[in-house]
Amino acid sequence: MPTSPFAQLIVMGVSGSGKTTLGQGLAAYYGFVFLDADDFHTLDAKAKMARGEGLTDADRAPWLARLKAALEQHTAGGEGVVLACSALKASYRTALSGPQTGFIYLDVPQGVLRTRLEERQGSYAKASLLPSQLAALEKPGPDEAVTVHVKADEDAGLVLADALRQLAEKHAR
Repeated sequence: MPTSPFAQLIVMGVSGSGKTTLGQGLAAYYGFVFLDADDFHTLDAKAKMARGEGLTDADRAPWLARLKAALEQHTAGGEGVVLACSALKASYRTALSGPQTGFIYLDVPQGVLRTRLEERQGSYAKASLLPSQLAALEKPGPDEAVTVHVKADEDAGLVLADALRQLAEKHAR
């Protein structure tokens, strides 16, 4: 089994960026547990997003606490974990971070995001949510410890390969 340089990997980006697909691929590759942050939202939060309303910081605070607890539970038990989570703001990323946390930021052009969301079936996160997601997004800057920055507008296999290549480079350092 390949070794990850991190016990926790958080795949971040706005809705439609491919977090779940990449996260599942990374979890399978490293033999880690996969968690989808969407599963930790309350029914009220999901209903709000389904109406195209973005969540506020107050809406997200208990959700972030649940995510942090889940990450700690898995790593305390010796399991590696991959979390697919929007982590739109630097403060959210700080709240989720631990000593062995790496982030993978999925950067996708707005037009590609809109198309993906319009074609998505069975999710509460529709294209109407995209403007609020983009407005809330604080792209990781050079002063933030984001581990990997991946252009994710390509085939899912190529995105996974790029992320794994960049993580391996981090591990080699």
